[in-house]
Amino acid sequence: MPFRFAGTPAGKRKTMNFRLTHTAAVISSLFAHHAIAEPLSIDRPTELESVVVSASRFMTPLEKAPGQVEIVRQDELNSRKNDRLSDVVKYIPGLTIQPGRGTTQSTQAMSLRGIPDERRMLVMVDGIPVNDGYAGSVNLSGMPTEILRQAEVMVGPMSSLYGGTAMSGVVNFTTLMPKAPMFNASFGYGAPFSRGTAPEDTRRISLMGGTLFDNGLSVLIGGNWMATAGYRNENVTATSSPGATVSGWTQTSSNKGVNAYLVGNKGATAWEENGEYIKLEQRLGGLNKWRAGWQRQAYEYSNSTPESYLRNSNGTTNWNGCTPTTAICSTWMASPGAYERQIYSLGGDIETLGGLLKISAAYIDVSSNYFITPSTSRISDSPARSELLDAYWTRQLGRHGITLGSAWRHDRANNSEYTLSNWHDASSRGNLYANVSGETNSLGLYAQDEWQLSDRLLAHFGLRYDYWKNSNGHIETPGWNSGNIYKNYASRTAEAWNPKLALRFEVNSAFALRTSYGSAFRAPSVYELYRSGWIGKTNLTANPLLKPETVTTLDIGADFKPWQGGELKFTAFSNRMDDLIYTQTSGTTRNRINAEEATSQGFVVGMTQKIGDSTRLMASYTMTDSEVRRNSQSRISQGKKIAYLPQHQATLGFDTSYGPWTLGSNLRYASKQYSTDDNSDFAGNVFQSYDAYTVVDSRIAYRIDKHITASLAIDNLLDREYYSYYAAPRRNWFAAVNYAY
Repeated sequence: MPFRFAGTPAGKRKTMNFRLTHTAAVISSLFAHHAIAEPLSIDRPTELESVVVSASRFMTPLEKAPGQVEIVRQDELNSRKNDRLSDVVKYIPGLTIQPGRGTTQSTQAMSLRGIPDERRMLVMVDGIPVNDGYAGSVNLSGMPTEILRQAEVMVGPMSSLYGGTAMSGVVNFTTLMPKAPMFNASFGYGAPFSRGTAPEDTRRISLMGGTLFDNGLSVLIGGNWMATAGYRNENVTATSSPGATVSGWTQTSSNKGVNAYLVGNKGATAWEENGEYIKLEQRLGGLNKWRAGWQRQAYEYSNSTPESYLRNSNGTTNWNGCTPTTAICSTWMASPGAYERQIYSLGGDIETLGGLLKISAAYIDVSSNYFITPSTSRISDSPARSELLDAYWTRQLGRHGITLGSAWRHDRANNSEYTLSNWHDASSRGNLYANVSGETNSLGLYAQDEWQLSDRLLAHFGLRYDYWKNSNGHIETPGWNSGNIYKNYASRTAEAWNPKLALRFEVNSAFALRTSYGSAFRAPSVYELYRSGWIGKTNLTANPLLKPETVTTLDIGADFKPWQGGELKFTAFSNRMDDLIYTQTSGTTRNRINAEEATSQGFVVGMTQKIGDSTRLMASYTMTDSEVRRNSQSRISQGKKIAYLPQHQATLGFDTSYGPWTLGSNLRYASKQYSTDDNSDFAGNVFQSYDAYTVVDSRIAYRIDKHITASLAIDNLLDREYYSYYAAPRRNWFAAVNYAY
C-alpha cells in the first residue's frame, strides 16, 4: 500500500514519482536522436589507471602519492552493494562510519585516523565540496552510486591545498562520463530475514543514460528513487516501574547505566528519497574542455504508529500515562522531517602559460532541511546557500610540479522555528518561535611544489593562507516564554597558515618509505556559533565566541610489495588538536566549547593480495589512542577518550569472479565509542549507546548475458544485534536486476 509521510503535502509524493518518470523520458529522447554504436556496460569491471587527483592536484600515480592514500576502483565497486556513497569507502583502513539505522539514517557520522566527525573531513563529488554551509555536515542521502568511477581518500591534514574542513583528510568521489552510447537500469527489492529487525519493503530504482557526440560533447542523465517502510529502531523507556499490575516491560538501563524499563518503541521509520542529475563535458582540443552539471537530492521520513509492550491485567494496552492515539505524547512521538538540495556546477580546463588552468564554480542550494517536534507542534528548518570558486594552475618545470591556486567560499544559513497548527502538515506554519542566522566567508591562496629530488626521492612542499570572516550573526526568540533574546553579533575574523611537507623514498621497486608533516584548521559553522534551543530533550547552547580549531599531524609509513600480487602498507600517526570544538555535557544541556588540547596517536596496517586476475583478499587494522589533555571549561573530560572515536578498527574481506559469477564478502569491526565528554555512557547493548560491533556483508552476482546481471546481497550476515544510538539493522537481504547497454 502506498504511504505518505507526515509533514508532506498530499501531492508531494506524486511529484517525486513524476521526476523519475520524466528522467526516463529524457534518457529515451537522448537515444532516439543518436545512432547507437558499440554497446557499453558500465557494470562490468573496468581496468582503471591508479591515478590520484585530489592528493596533490596533479595527475599523480598512486605509487608516487604523498602520505597514506587509498583508492576504491570500479571493480571493487561492482563487487559490493552500495546504498550510499559512504558505503563505497566504509572499508578504507582507518575510516569509521556509524551504521545508525542504515538506509533510514540521514547523515552518517564518520571519523578518519584519529580525528572524529565528518565536519572535520572534506568530502567532494567531482571536486565539488558537499559539506553543507549550515553545520558542515555531510549528507549523501539520495546521491547516486551507480555513476561512480572511483573514490579517492587522502588521509591526514590537507588544509595546505583545500583550506578549512580538511583536518582529517579528503574524500573525493569521481563519476564517469560516457565514451559511447550507454544505458543502465537497475531494479531491486529487499527485506529483513526476521520481520521488524531491519528496513522492511525496500524498493530501489535507478536509471541513467548518456552518449558521446561527434563534436566531443559527452552527456549523462539519470535519476534514482528508493523507499522503505523502515523498522522499529527507537526505544521508549521509563525510569520508574510501570506498576505491579502491568506486564510486558523489560528491565534495561540508560546508556549511563541508570536503571530503566523498556516499555515500547516509537514506530517504524518510513523513508523515501530520490535524486536526478545531468552532466555535460566537451573536449575542445588538446587538454582544453568545459563541463557543467546539475544534481538534486531529496528525502523525507516519518514514523508509523508507536507500539507499547505494556498490558494491563485485563489484557488491554497500557501507554504508561499518555495515549498517543488521543494526545500528543513526547515520550512516544518521533520527529518527521525532510531535506532537499540542488548543486549547480560549471568549470573548465584551459591550456595556458605552458601549463593547465583548472576552474571550478558551484552554487549549492539547501532549500529545505527540517524536522518537526510533535510534542511542541513546532518545525525547525535550516536552509543554506553556498557559493564556491576554485582556480588553480599546474605546470611541470623539469623536476618540479608546480601548483598555484586560489579558492573562495561564501555560506549563508539560518534556522527558523515556527509553531504548526497541525504537526502532520509542514506547511501549516504559524508564528515565529525562534530564528538564528549568519554568514561566513573564506578566501585562500595556496602553492605547492612536487619536487623529484632524485630518482628515488620525491618531496611535496605546500603552503596555504586562509582568511575567514563570520558576519551578520543574529538571534531572535519571540516565542520563548521567558528570557527572550534579540541580538546582533559582531563580525569576527581569523587567519591561518597551513604548511605541508611530505617525503617519499623508494628503497627499491618493491619497498618505499614515506613521511609527512602538516597542519589544518576548521572554522566554526553557523550552527555552532549561533544555534541555541531544545532539540528533543536536549538543550543546545550556542557560543558566538568559538575559535577555529587546528590540528598538527606527523606520520611515518612504508609501502611494501613482498611478492607477486601482494601489498602491505603501514602508517604510524600522531595528531595534536588545539581549541577542539567540543560539546560539554551537563545533564540535558549541551554547551559548545573550545577544548584547549586533545591528542590521538596510533597506527594503521593494511594488506591486499591479488590471486590471478579474478581474486583479491583485503585486511586492515587500526589502533587509535585518544585523550582530551586540557579542557578548562569541562575538567571532568580531561584524561578521557575523545568522543566518537573507536580505539580499535578492523576489516577483512575478499572478492572473486569465475565465469559469469561474482562473489564478495567483507567484515568490519569497531570497538565501543563514547558520545559524552566525560565518557559516562559506558553501558552497552542499550538504546543510545554506541556498541562495539562485528558485521559481515556479502553479495553474489550472476551475469545472465552481456547486458543483464542479477544479484543478491545480505547485510549483517551473522545477524549481530547492537546499537549505534538506534538499534542497528540486523540481517537483511536485497535482490536486484541490472540492465546495462
